Amino acid sequence: MKNTCMILISLLLLGSSVCLGADVLTFHSYVDSDLCARLMLGPITSARIECSLKTHKEGSNPVLVRLQDNTVFAVNKEKMVKDYVGKLAEATGEAKVNSGTIKLQSIKPEEASSIPQGDPARKLLDVRTFQVKDGPKIFEKIRHELAMMPYISTFDFISFTMVGSEVILTGWTVRETNRSEAYNRVKSIESVDKIINNIEVLPLGSMDNQIRAGARARLQRLLSRYFWGSGSDIKIIVKNGNIILLGNVSSQSDADIANIQCGSVPMAFHVFNLLRVEPSAEKARN
Repeated sequence: MKNTCMILISLLLLGSSVCLGADVLTFHSYVDSDLCARLMLGPITSARIECSLKTHKEGSNPVLVRLQDNTVFAVNKEKMVKDYVGKLAEATGEAKVNSGTIKLQSIKPEEASSIPQGDPARKLLDVRTFQVKDGPKIFEKIRHELAMMPYISTFDFISFTMVGSEVILTGWTVRETNRSEAYNRVKSIESVDKIINNIEVLPLGSMDNQIRAGARARLQRLLSRYFWGSGSDIKIIVKNGNIILLGNVSSQSDADIANIQCGSVPMAFHVFNLLRVEPSAEKARN
């Protein structure tokens, strides 16, 4: 009797582990760089492909973007996908949607023409799907809600785009609560039917934290007008030793200074300088 009970318990536990396991999925994907996927540059145009190739060449890890809903999946075997960056591919693997990870089993290249017309996977292939009814009004509501989040710092970057009535949240944050709060704020907006949350929660290891502090100190010393209180015009994203600079500066020389200063931060591996030069961005802050 005791042995029978033990067998039943074992089977129940095994069944639970199966239920909790990842689903084996096959889907159409765009092989992107992690950096460009989190920025979500919109449909797959030549500009986005250029971003994918450039940043991957500089060291940004390859990821899969599921075409049907823009979900970003980090892959366990990057060697399997690195040659497909900037291209479409059909991927099969054990996918965990909530954590945005996939254990790849196979991947093969495919052409856009092989995806049937009307298939949801064509969303990222057609710029017209990014046209939203009452777009400016909804965009402003979403922008306002995200701008009102109280715990966004220099080390967070949260953005969004829309495909029809679906909102894709993107970016990086050092707070798990920011990820969920962004989702809940957008969920409350009328006319939003679905939300894909691609905001990545950054690791808070001691090395990355030291890099964050070092980068901010160096930039604040030479480019103080872009920093105030707990906020800034320049966002400093640090992931596994890499620094991503985002935001607006008023001159190319300021962008170059930021690049040089962050490049000399101890333990920093690489600087992805994506600062935009916009003269109107200069603010009278001393």
